[in-house]
Amino acid sequence: MNLTIEQQATKEAIDCIYQNTKTGIIGHFLVLMLLAILFIDSKIPINTILFGVFTHYIILLIRMYIAFKYNKIKDKIDNFNDLYAWLVYYKIVMFLSGLAFGLMLFFVHSLPTEHHFLILAVIVGLAAGSILTIGEVFSIYISYVFTMLGFTLLWMIMQNDDVYNTGAILLALSMYYFGTSGKRYSNNFKQIIIEKNRAKEHLLAKKIAQDKIIEQESTLDYQKNYDLLTALPNRILFNDRLKQGIQKAQRNGTILALYIIDLDNFKVINDSLGHDVGDKALIAVSSRIKNVIRSNDTLSRLGGDEFSVILEDFNYIQGTSRLAQNILKILSKPFVINKHTFYISCSIGIGLYPKDATDSFALIKDADSAMYKAKEEGKNNFQFYSNEMTKLVLERVVMEAAIHEAIKIEEFVVFYQPQIDARSNKLIGMEALVRWESPKFGLVLPFKFIPLAEELGLIVEIDNLVMNIAMKQFSQWYKDGYNPGVLSLNLAIKNLEQEDYIKKLNDNIMKFSLDSQHIELELTESDIMKKPEKSIDKLEKISALDIKIAIDDFGTGYSSLSYLKKFPINKLKIDKSFIDDIPNDEDSKAIVRAIIAMANSLKLDVIAEGVEEEIQRDFLLENGCHKIQGYYYAKPLPAKEMQKFMENRNINAKTV
Repeated sequence: MNLTIEQQATKEAIDCIYQNTKTGIIGHFLVLMLLAILFIDSKIPINTILFGVFTHYIILLIRMYIAFKYNKIKDKIDNFNDLYAWLVYYKIVMFLSGLAFGLMLFFVHSLPTEHHFLILAVIVGLAAGSILTIGEVFSIYISYVFTMLGFTLLWMIMQNDDVYNTGAILLALSMYYFGTSGKRYSNNFKQIIIEKNRAKEHLLAKKIAQDKIIEQESTLDYQKNYDLLTALPNRILFNDRLKQGIQKAQRNGTILALYIIDLDNFKVINDSLGHDVGDKALIAVSSRIKNVIRSNDTLSRLGGDEFSVILEDFNYIQGTSRLAQNILKILSKPFVINKHTFYISCSIGIGLYPKDATDSFALIKDADSAMYKAKEEGKNNFQFYSNEMTKLVLERVVMEAAIHEAIKIEEFVVFYQPQIDARSNKLIGMEALVRWESPKFGLVLPFKFIPLAEELGLIVEIDNLVMNIAMKQFSQWYKDGYNPGVLSLNLAIKNLEQEDYIKKLNDNIMKFSLDSQHIELELTESDIMKKPEKSIDKLEKISALDIKIAIDDFGTGYSSLSYLKKFPINKLKIDKSFIDDIPNDEDSKAIVRAIIAMANSLKLDVIAEGVEEEIQRDFLLENGCHKIQGYYYAKPLPAKEMQKFMENRNINAKTV
């Protein structure tokens, strides 16, 4: 409801009255109780006291009801007359309240004079207190105060004693004072509210004017930096963000990729279907591209049918091809606009910072050149500025598809590398190592496909495949009477993060009837330290299954000793990089000695990998590390050759 300033002043006054009603009701009740206690032992008939209490009790209930009624309507008043109606009801009840107090002396005339003046003091106090509780609207104040004091004054005048006449004079002066003070209070209150609302209106008008100026400035700024058709950044904002992106990449040592995307034969759509359809097609194209980029990447419309994407914060150059593939794929789907169905393809050129250029102008030029090269190659494809990079990315695309297919048809196999106790020359276990026997690429070693599988999120499936193959083989060896020792399985951190990994692990142990003490999981030091608290929780659950846990590549991951003692680990595996330099490098020898000493102090097993020479083995034995893995004993072998190795060397070949 819209109110005038005067009406708003009245509304706020009534709100203040409502808030003060609680105080007034409590005060009324306390005064009533005080007087009742005072009169209970007096000569006043009990019926008179009860009648007075009952009368005030009814008035209190009415006051509470009226306050409750206003509470329900105060925030949703549709008509200002509702406020006046509430005021009328409140005036009536306050008149009755004043009347109840004013007639009190008529019923207690038999009390001593000091009691009469005590009542008079209470009544004058109530009148004074009403200035703060209900004085905001003068008419309510007068109806209450003058009724209460007026009847009290009448009773005083009716008495013949001089002391009452004096009291009557003082009461009359009080009525004059309360009346004039109440009028001033009410007027001042309303004037303050009026001035405050006028100030609000002035400030609101000023704010509206300022908002309009800001809106106009914002509109001009938007038009300067954004394309009005697609709402994408235009060339001006694109140039600014590209410069900022290059500066950020320079600071962080990361790569920035710039994609120039030009729609193929878009002029045909405009000429044949009209510019309205063409505009809607450009909007649809921008929407589709926006759905395949990250939120922190910048998609811009450079003009006409040319777009660009600035891809920031990544470390692998090969990863740039995936976005280009996704853009080509998403645009290959049919467009349906104004009942017309048509297809749109595009040519994409990619320039890389800092490989191709180190400033924005040169990078745009390189990406643009690559885009024209894509046009020359038949359109609907992407090209890098560098021929070598285009070739590398195409190889990656082929490799990605091949890995997906290899998992489906299980082209991955497991090789086993023995782990030997150099003191007795006996087999104590072996590490399961994945290999890829590809009909297309031949035997592919892990360093060529594992990083890509991790990036594609396929390492979990490969790990699970290796676990199944290796556990099945170990189970068979034990059934055949061999004693291959402990099976060490590499565990990727992504697999550890899977909710069902521990269940799968336990299910496989049961499935292949293996002793859990014959299973060991190896995690790299760098992986385990990425989220140490979460790793501890998962590893404790694995350890509870009596499965051994080893930290692989130890010494390269900067692990915290405070965390190391918390991990439920059984073994440290000294990284090959330290073994390679023995005996020529004193630092490597010192590091190996320190790792062995630390393992002994923590009561952990220790094993060295990558041992290739006798002098390396002898150094390890001399310093307390007798568990060895490396080419000195055997390279990783397929299952059949591993079985022959056990038989020919007679290293615990058969259990006794």
